[in-house]
Amino acid sequence: MKPIANIPLLLVLAFPLIASCGSAAMSGQPAPALLTATDAQCRMQLNSAASELIGKPLTLADDAFIKNDMVMLTTVGQSASGRMTPPTIILRLLRSDQGCQLRLEGGERMVTLPACNCRALDSEKK
Repeated sequence: MKPIANIPLLLVLAFPLIASCGSAAMSGQPAPALLTATDAQCRMQLNSAASELIGKPLTLADDAFIKNDMVMLTTVGQSASGRMTPPTIILRLLRSDQGCQLRLEGGERMVTLPACNCRALDSEKK
């Protein structure tokens, strides 16, 4: 009977450890994310960040990043500088300690979106 009496004490001691595991995961690498709420300010900021990352004016659809953590843009032809543009550009929405961020696939630079609300995707739902 004594081992059962120690279970509440064990739970009390284990809780801080469990809580620190959750915060450690959040402080790691940015995670793929979905927008949870969008308003005009968030959409304007999202379009501005996307345009900045790809170097061209861009307007994303209203449902961008609602059901998927990425948006694929298909381009055809040459840029004004004569360079061939890649056929597919991928923008990813990420959740990090800084909040929602947008990144161009293959790039390191991320643009923070303070006007947007997002949640990290669960690895089980992928």
